[in-house]
Amino acid sequence: MSQTPPKKLIVYGITGLLGSRIWQLCSPRFKIIGPPHTLLNLADFKRVKEHINDTLPDRIIYVAGLTKVDEAEKNPKLAYKLNFEIPAKIASFAKKKRIPLLYVSTDAIFDGRKYDRAYTERDKPNPISVYGKSKLAGEQAIISASATNLILRTIMLYSANYPHKKDFARTAYESLKNHQTFTAIADQIINPTFVDDFVNAMTAAIEKNARGIYHVAAIDHTTNLGFVKKIAKIFNFNKNLITKTYFDEFFQNKPAPRTKYCRLDTTKFQKQFKGILKSTEQSLAEFKKQIESVESEPISL
Repeated sequence: MSQTPPKKLIVYGITGLLGSRIWQLCSPRFKIIGPPHTLLNLADFKRVKEHINDTLPDRIIYVAGLTKVDEAEKNPKLAYKLNFEIPAKIASFAKKKRIPLLYVSTDAIFDGRKYDRAYTERDKPNPISVYGKSKLAGEQAIISASATNLILRTIMLYSANYPHKKDFARTAYESLKNHQTFTAIADQIINPTFVDDFVNAMTAAIEKNARGIYHVAAIDHTTNLGFVKKIAKIFNFNKNLITKTYFDEFFQNKPAPRTKYCRLDTTKFQKQFKGILKSTEQSLAEFKKQIESVESEPISL
């Protein structure tokens, strides 16, 4: 019997924190095609169309875009171009080719004022930053382009080993490891997402041809400060190095407004895809294992 060939996926944004992990974890299961920006400028739509035509993938994954919230606030044209205009054009062309598109979005499409519960997929978006507004525009373009498209919203991705950019968890880890103080926010509610959990969730969704909108994050929530304390506990770092601040004080001079109560309700995803998403403690245990594995490797000179 001949085996079914693996699904072919184009990943735009493969050199980023999420894209690089998709490549690392999904390559055994799918055929991943991910041209870096140096080889394919996504703003050159003629070239992008040629690339899609030449490849004819089973699905396109869009994890490119501008994710720095303050940079987006200062450069709204760039934010809308990368987070809305380019993926909208790709989605429109993909529809003609009957190729579903997966777009990764964010908790920033909400206003962060829902203090009493997590945001569900049914809650009405109301972004307060340029970043959030550009991502919501991207979402709306992707969903309206085709009923087969999929949006996965996530929050505060962190990775054990991405050398090009230090995410929040890695920054906290390295500060505490080096016996430096680290300031964390006591009244911002989050459910941070370990990148491997997100990729595993994405893989399951692709294999079941999921469509529509899902929230993918840790199944529990904590504060920004609580998350740093969990990192300190699991690595046995000195908790006295952690100092406390508050949301209004920490963000008062930042260019972009931030969301205070950001947590995403993952119930919809958990009901359809059991056992994939984890608690913050479970994910941090894997984060620790991976960091210790990387740090124990000999340095090649």
